[in-house]
Amino acid sequence: MQDALEVIDRARELLPNARHIELIKYLEGGWSNRNYRIRVDGVDAVLRLKSPLSVAPDREYLYLENPLAPQVLAYDRACGDMITQFVEGKLLVDSPISPQIAASFMHALHATIPTGIRTYHVEPVIDGYLEGLSLAKPLESIYQSLQWKPQVVAGCHNELNDWNVIKTSDGFCTLDWESAGDNDPIFDVIGLCYGLEFGDDDFAACIEAYDANVDPHHIRQTRILYQIREHAWALNRLRHGSDHKGIVKQKLDTEIEIHRLASS
Repeated sequence: MQDALEVIDRARELLPNARHIELIKYLEGGWSNRNYRIRVDGVDAVLRLKSPLSVAPDREYLYLENPLAPQVLAYDRACGDMITQFVEGKLLVDSPISPQIAASFMHALHATIPTGIRTYHVEPVIDGYLEGLSLAKPLESIYQSLQWKPQVVAGCHNELNDWNVIKTSDGFCTLDWESAGDNDPIFDVIGLCYGLEFGDDDFAACIEAYDANVDPHHIRQTRILYQIREHAWALNRLRHGSDHKGIVKQKLDTEIEIHRLASS
């Protein structure tokens, strides 16, 4: 955790007209950026300090206008540091939802995300994580054989998991829009299903409730691609010295899941 005075000073730089800013606490759970709950003139807010290892903030602010995103109080377009209003509710990690509710949420989310701002290309993201690294040969063979292409393109979040969605009294609020961009919406649905730790039956139920016409082969290929991205991200973080036990677990779990899906 950064020094409290440094956190408050950065918040003051972002909100120069604020009269009083205090640090409440560091928010656990983020593996990329650092997040702090602060109070600005009596209003609770969250300060996000971007990690230099995380995605560059390319037009992220345009996605933050989404009604299912938190209200932005300040945003530094140069580096991506920002302050948003604190959202009361429970993260999905602490308050899981059913496959049907997850599908309904995904429909609502995708209906609000604009298109045409930028495109999220999964393979270049994976290759960027792996720059200077190599996948284990069996994983590399699986990756190269995918030949994945989106079947439908829509505005997507691309980083959905149970830490990035807050269940509120009014519905849902979605955090972390750094990777938003046009992509196959099934990639989003699959990401949320993995975040919610759905088994194969709940996976199938959620995807069917979202779109019953998706090709099963495409679903399987997209699940593999998603897991390869998560595996590559973990390798990249470990390469940079992160020893968080969750990242180590992600590296191992994703490798097991990739092999399971590829052999099914």
